[in-house]
Amino acid sequence: MMNGYDFEYALRVSASACTCVQFLSGFLICANFMKKGKVSNESVVPFVTGFLSCSLWLYYGMILANSTLVSVNAFGCLLFAIYTWIYYRYTSKKKRVIHYVVSAIAVIAWIVYITYTNVNQKQSKTLSSSELHLHETVEVAAVTPLDIADTSIISSTTNDAIDRVGLLCSLTTMLFFAAPFSNLIHVIRTKNTESMPLPLIVMTFLVSAQWLVYGRMLRDKFIMYPNSVGCMLSVIQLALFVIYPRRSAVPLTAELHNHHHPYPYIKLMDA
Repeated sequence: MMNGYDFEYALRVSASACTCVQFLSGFLICANFMKKGKVSNESVVPFVTGFLSCSLWLYYGMILANSTLVSVNAFGCLLFAIYTWIYYRYTSKKKRVIHYVVSAIAVIAWIVYITYTNVNQKQSKTLSSSELHLHETVEVAAVTPLDIADTSIISSTTNDAIDRVGLLCSLTTMLFFAAPFSNLIHVIRTKNTESMPLPLIVMTFLVSAQWLVYGRMLRDKFIMYPNSVGCMLSVIQLALFVIYPRRSAVPLTAELHNHHHPYPYIKLMDA
C-alpha cells in the first residue's frame, strides 16, 4: 500500500510531467509561424506573460527551497523565452516585442529587488533590536544562544517574502485563467464548441487538480487558490461540450482567421 510520502512523490512527478507537456504545446504555435514564415494575428502577450509567471513561480520555489516548483518553472522559463524569440524572429512588430520583454524583465527585477531589500532591512532592524536586548539582559540570559534568535528572525522575514511573492504568483496565474472567458462568450453566442480544444481543456483540468491536491498537502494557499480557479474554469468549459455539442458549420478558412486562438487554454503556470 502506498504511504503518504510515496503518494506525494508520485503526485509531484505526475503534476510536473503534465505541466511540462502543456508548456511544450507552445511549439505547435511556433511551428505554424515557421511554416508560414511570418506571424499573422497571433499575440506575443501569452508568451511574455508565461515567461513572467514562470519566473515569479521560480522565485517563489527558490524561497521555499521547493525543488519541484524550481525545476518545473525553470523549464517553463526556458520554453517561453524560446517561444518569444521565435515570435520575434517572424514578426514585423519587433519593437513591440522588445517593449513587452523589457517590461516583463523589469517587473521581475523590481519584485526580486523589493523583496530582497525589505527582507534585509527587516533582518537588520530585528537583529539590532535583539542584540541590544541581549546586551541589556546578559546577566539573566547569558545562556541564550544567538543563533536561535537568528533562526526565528530569518524564519519571520522569509515568511514575509513568501507571502509577497506567493500573492503575486497567484494573481498572475488567475489572470491567465480568465483569458479563455472571451472565447466562452463566443461559444455561448454561436452555441458551438468547435473552436474549443478538448484535449487541452482536459489536460488543464488534470494538471490543475493535481497541483490543487499538492498545494493542499503542503497547506500552501498560493498553490491551492489559482489551481482551484483552473479546475472550476475547466469544468465550466467541459460542461459546454455537453450543452453545445461540436458541429462543423464553420468553414476551415474562417477557423484559420479566428482570433480565439486555442493557446489561451494552455495553463501557462500550474503551480
